[in-house]
Amino acid sequence: MDPNELLRLLDLKAQPPPVAAPVGASAIVPKSQPASPTALEVDEWGLRRGRNLIAESERLRNAGTDAFAAADFFAAGFEPEPKLTAACVDPQRHRFLAQLLDTPEYRALHADTRLDDTAAAIAAGHFAEQFAKLKTEDAKDATCGTASTGIEGAGDLEREMTTLRAVGKAVVEASKDVSELREASAAMGRGPGEAGSNDPRAIAELYRRVRNDPGLRRISELAGRFRRVAQSKQRQKVSHGLDDVVGVEPGGDIGRLLPSELVRLAVPELELDTLRRIVERHAMCREHHAVEPVGKGPILVVTDESGSMEGAKVHTAKALALTLAWVARQQRRWCGLIAYSGRSGERLLALPPGRWDEIALCDWLSAFIGQGSDLDLPIEELPRMYKEIGAPAGVTDVVMVTDARARIPAELKDRFAAWKRTAKARVVALVIDNPAGDLAAVGDEVHSVRSLDPAADAVGRVLSL
Repeated sequence: MDPNELLRLLDLKAQPPPVAAPVGASAIVPKSQPASPTALEVDEWGLRRGRNLIAESERLRNAGTDAFAAADFFAAGFEPEPKLTAACVDPQRHRFLAQLLDTPEYRALHADTRLDDTAAAIAAGHFAEQFAKLKTEDAKDATCGTASTGIEGAGDLEREMTTLRAVGKAVVEASKDVSELREASAAMGRGPGEAGSNDPRAIAELYRRVRNDPGLRRISELAGRFRRVAQSKQRQKVSHGLDDVVGVEPGGDIGRLLPSELVRLAVPELELDTLRRIVERHAMCREHHAVEPVGKGPILVVTDESGSMEGAKVHTAKALALTLAWVARQQRRWCGLIAYSGRSGERLLALPPGRWDEIALCDWLSAFIGQGSDLDLPIEELPRMYKEIGAPAGVTDVVMVTDARARIPAELKDRFAAWKRTAKARVVALVIDNPAGDLAAVGDEVHSVRSLDPAADAVGRVLSL
């Protein structure tokens, strides 16, 4: 059978290896393949993505990147296993990407960007910028001329070192921005596995919103620290279940029979008697204690936005509120965020366990009331807010963050205590750099702290809800 016919039968398009020419015959020299417009192996989707990136990214346009180069830089971040082509029409881009793929820093970055459209696009922008600067430097050297060192190969070595420096800078800057993307996405409820985490356009818009707002960027960074502490605290929780054996009791559950009872079933003389005791629920069984899960109610986070909280205090308080919203989401609980400043106004935001409204969340985090009064906590208004924000019924955790020394009249204390009983609410307060004042009389736990440090015991207590 002809080899080409066999390949056709197997539905293979590969060609058989060339047959060696007989001795004395002229060798057949294969034609060299034309240089590829891309330095990496890119399919039609990758080429189209490169064209789209040029249209979407001002950074790529300013760098003078064409569609083929954009496809190369995007593929370097997105493809699971980027592969170099044999030759590229732009040898300099081929060298740049060859050096890039060979660095351990790139491989660490690639673990965060592969198959992630938004992260790969961010990395592509940094690769393009550094490559454009490298081309500019090489053009200047070619125009001005470089002094000869008299050492053979010195020019190639200098070119390689220049390329390595450009590659290193591109990877460092891309890693920083991709880390910011991860922190912003996780903080705003778009982390891996969350609802909406596969919407690259929405994630890119969220990242731009956070990146262009210094306050939001700072809150996102702080929320990352709080979230890591919260993850540790949540893992340390002990849950009791059916694996807790506390003794032996009579019963008829086959799954809980002691080994001695199971052995009796295997003895013909004792089998019927054992079956009778099982039916009559007199067989010896393991005794288990289990705690049935009880549906928890909402988490309400009340943040003081008086003028004295402006700056670092309110950024840290909102980062804590954002982390508590993340905790509520992990526990499939409803969360409500309340910003309050005396009688100067309030801002309410409901965050259900499913997909959040990230635009509304960013608006809530970036706004600041900045007024104030003697009582910068909604002790009087919280029952009304509880209804307006739509909090579901259930055991409610209320977390208050303030820097005010509260002065609460006795009548208001009584009304608030009555509401707590009705709503099954438990109040935990963090008072920053001030005595708790009358807040100690209405809160179940009141902690005075110098600052909202994630490592502080009081903050850890709140994050372990």
